[in-house]
Amino acid sequence: MSPSPCPSAYRKNSRLWSLRWLVVPVVLLCLLPARGQGRKELEKRRDALDAKIKQTNELLSRSRNEQRTTQQQVQLLEARIGQRQELIQTMGSELARMDQDIQDGRDSIRQMERGLETLKEEYARMVQFAYMNRRAYDRLSYIFAAESFAQAFRRSRYLDQLAQQRSQQAVLIQSTKEVLAVRMEDLQARRDEKAALLGRQQEESVQLAKDRNEQQQALQGLRSEEGRLKKTLSQQERQRQELAAAIRKAIEAEIARSKATAVKATGPGPAGKVEFALTPEAKVLNADFEKNRGNLPWPVEKGTVTSRFGKQPHPVLKGIQVENNGLDIGCAPGSPVRAIFRGEVSSVIVIPGAGKAVMVSHGAYRTVYSNLRDVAVNKGDKVETKQVVGTVMTEEGASTAHIEIWKIASDGQLQKVDPAAWILQ
Repeated sequence: MSPSPCPSAYRKNSRLWSLRWLVVPVVLLCLLPARGQGRKELEKRRDALDAKIKQTNELLSRSRNEQRTTQQQVQLLEARIGQRQELIQTMGSELARMDQDIQDGRDSIRQMERGLETLKEEYARMVQFAYMNRRAYDRLSYIFAAESFAQAFRRSRYLDQLAQQRSQQAVLIQSTKEVLAVRMEDLQARRDEKAALLGRQQEESVQLAKDRNEQQQALQGLRSEEGRLKKTLSQQERQRQELAAAIRKAIEAEIARSKATAVKATGPGPAGKVEFALTPEAKVLNADFEKNRGNLPWPVEKGTVTSRFGKQPHPVLKGIQVENNGLDIGCAPGSPVRAIFRGEVSSVIVIPGAGKAVMVSHGAYRTVYSNLRDVAVNKGDKVETKQVVGTVMTEEGASTAHIEIWKIASDGQLQKVDPAAWILQ
């Protein structure tokens, strides 16, 4: 007679197979590499740069309608070159991330293939074991050989579990094959996506070379007008100084009124010193303005930055530096200029030959919107975020919105602030 079954050995194998049946699907899921947050951010950045280049192209198309090359056209070309360079770099980062994704996909497929082979081997051993012991473990004889009804019930249940284990193993093998097929399809899709992006990057590189050539041609055309450009530069410098002086004068008048109010209410401080103070409402507004640093909207709905804060090289004249107290944004003629945050109009300034300017108070901060053809607000008006304060002025074929941010320190000193650090990029 065949040897009696060994329930302990079966139970050991049963527990092992049951554990593997539960663990393997979890492992397979873990092996599926998800698209990382970094990849999504890169795609989002690429889309944003595509939109910026499109806007710059629209402005360039308008500027080419002029009978001669303008300084803003050169600035727009420079901006587009920078945008395209950043786009190419972003694509390079995306390609590197794709390479890592593809390598991870290959590794996971290899692991899954090894796991599938192990599952098949175990299933083969289970079938072989059941076949070789089919007489020894004949179901009825094995159950009827029990010493008690309880033991017979346990043996019957045990044999059912063995059959279920083989069935589960077969299902697991099939599901693993399906997951593996999905992973291989996903890997091929990533390879195709990489090839498409690589082709796009190469196209952008070719276009970048064309942009640089177009910029050089525009520069050559403008440098023949050096005398006119220097005259324009001198005029623009005078207008910048007049605007800065008007801003300082308006803010200093506010500071003087604030100090006079403080002295009247509390008297002079230590050593007769009176500091600039904010009202409780202004303190709340000031805190909200600072809290939104880096997330404030643009002063125009669409545009391209043509000149940044601080000392900048002249776009055409070699060896000449231009001091910019704010940010210049090229935009379409007649574009509405908007407040970047809620506040109160503290001053409306008129600069002869340079249009008008609106200054809005945000606690200790002042935002100034200049190069305006006309204004839509008056001194003392409350304005909300994105509310139109004026319309951009067009001069010599160029429409440029100019924004400045000034801060009043507690001692009353004025500080110029880079607007680029405050508006959403």
